[in-house]
Amino acid sequence: MSRWLIRGALLHGTGDPIDLLVDGPRIAAIGTQLPVDPSSVSRTIEANRAWLLPGLVDPLVRLREPGATHKATIPSEARAALARGSTWLGLAADTSPPIDSTAVVEMIDHRSTAAGGARVLPYAALCRDGGLAELGNLNRAGCPLASDQGQPTADPALLRGALQYASSLDLPVMLQPIDAALCGDGVAHDGEIAARMGLSGIPVSAESVALARILLLAEEAQARVIVGPLSSAVAVDQIAHAQARGVQVTGMVSTLQLSLNELDTYPFRSVLHLQPPLRSENDRSALRAGVVSGVIGLLCSDHQPHDADAKLAPFGESEPGASMLDAHLGLALRLLHEEKLPLTTWIDRVSLTARRWLGLSEPEWSAEAAADLLLLDPHFEWPLRSKDLLSAGHNNPFIGRHLGGRVLAAAVGEHHYFAE
Repeated sequence: MSRWLIRGALLHGTGDPIDLLVDGPRIAAIGTQLPVDPSSVSRTIEANRAWLLPGLVDPLVRLREPGATHKATIPSEARAALARGSTWLGLAADTSPPIDSTAVVEMIDHRSTAAGGARVLPYAALCRDGGLAELGNLNRAGCPLASDQGQPTADPALLRGALQYASSLDLPVMLQPIDAALCGDGVAHDGEIAARMGLSGIPVSAESVALARILLLAEEAQARVIVGPLSSAVAVDQIAHAQARGVQVTGMVSTLQLSLNELDTYPFRSVLHLQPPLRSENDRSALRAGVVSGVIGLLCSDHQPHDADAKLAPFGESEPGASMLDAHLGLALRLLHEEKLPLTTWIDRVSLTARRWLGLSEPEWSAEAAADLLLLDPHFEWPLRSKDLLSAGHNNPFIGRHLGGRVLAAAVGEHHYFAE
């Protein structure tokens, strides 16, 4: 029976406690002290004033399928994400093969539907074989935006054409601001810590130069653009100035970048070999301020699971990326408390802004509305241990640290999760 009841939850964390009855993929009833026969439901959850929220939307993940299923799969990561509060995942296009054909889109959708976890939204590859991908066909097949994540477009003429094409379709574009020439063989932030460890540095200009080009071309094409994941204070200023000019752009940052800085990479913590790299504390503070002000509108996990061998090599030879599904919600809650964000603003950053960019409906709290929800105990504290990881990727830099928040239940359509 997929009929279940929540009693005594706080809708969006405020007001008087309410009850919510879910029947299959939809909300059956909502109200105060709903008259529900206990024998008519499979379970009743006593919320005890836990928060009833829209499901989180994580706008940037790698699930390693297709192409690297020895690291993770769509089912393993989709189920882990739902259990950690995310009901929708935006899948970067740099799979193998990339998401540049409708056949790949259909395969991902089939795997996501069958997984029983968070729903996966595949992003269309912006380019294909040195030219533009068929963005119109990919959009009609189910891709809500186009992206060059993992394969930044180096040719400015090609990027200009891609932005003009996407703009003509009213299709948002997610771009990663990285100048490969300025990155060179760098593996860490170009600063004192990298110098002390003898590592090649990646300057801030590798991000800011690429971002300046993106913003100018997006302005010319009148394209809608998400840029990120970001790593620097300079990038926050650049986006703020572009927004003031009327450019349709927002920033995106990972909860990992908001939580750590370059000092955490010492000594040679290959689990924190990232792209973009962790930068200075001043950069981290500026990124947090950008989230508070709204210059940065989206929080992502930038989830990149790896097998153990990928991170056993020396820092510079290890594969970049961290497994973040298990820590994303807890780190986002830390931002809520430490930056004293209004809860409505926090919900916007972790869910509603991404929904607007991805064409998803904002959850409705009424009978017959689709179930897309998270029941969260925000006061619960727990240590993240290796045995607690739900993702197939164990390259998580927060193992051994305490995180906040416990997901009591989550649902997106017929896909449901309940805490044990």
